[in-house]
Amino acid sequence: MFGLEDVKLIFLALFVVFPLVSFIHETGYLFFAYLFGAKELKLTIGCGKPIFRWKILEFRRYYFWYGWCYYKDLQNDTRLSNILVYSGPVIFNITSGIFLNWLTLKGVIKPSIFTYQFVYFSLYFAVFDLIPMTYQDGQPSNGRVIYELLRYGRKNSYQKGDYNQEMRKIRNNTKQKRKEV
Repeated sequence: MFGLEDVKLIFLALFVVFPLVSFIHETGYLFFAYLFGAKELKLTIGCGKPIFRWKILEFRRYYFWYGWCYYKDLQNDTRLSNILVYSGPVIFNITSGIFLNWLTLKGVIKPSIFTYQFVYFSLYFAVFDLIPMTYQDGQPSNGRVIYELLRYGRKNSYQKGDYNQEMRKIRNNTKQKRKEV
């Protein structure tokens, strides 16, 4: 079932493939935020103490765990532009996974455990990112933000700890407006 040979596969997945897929995921935000005129762009891979910085890119000690894209003020701040920014990671993960799979099927790249893990994690990131839920710390998933943009017409201004309170205000305002009509 599981042997010593599989330990290298776990290390490949955790320390190479997963961070690469995470980088592509975060680049999806960055691409669309840049496209819609965001300021102060920053892409962080990992958590912990920063170990490498180059322009807008930052790698942290635990590069294999977590990622974050920061931007400020979209110049074109519309419902559609925000939906695209929050869909960007899913679009980039699905596109990169399908593209690598296509290259493998066409014989351009030999099938390997790397290609299998890459496609698997790319689709994993995309599917779970689309589930409209709120994480334990109050941060909404991209699916949740997209849902609220479609339903309420705006996104919340997430700050750790006040997400649920902010969404209650938005829902109450929407209900109040419906009653007035």
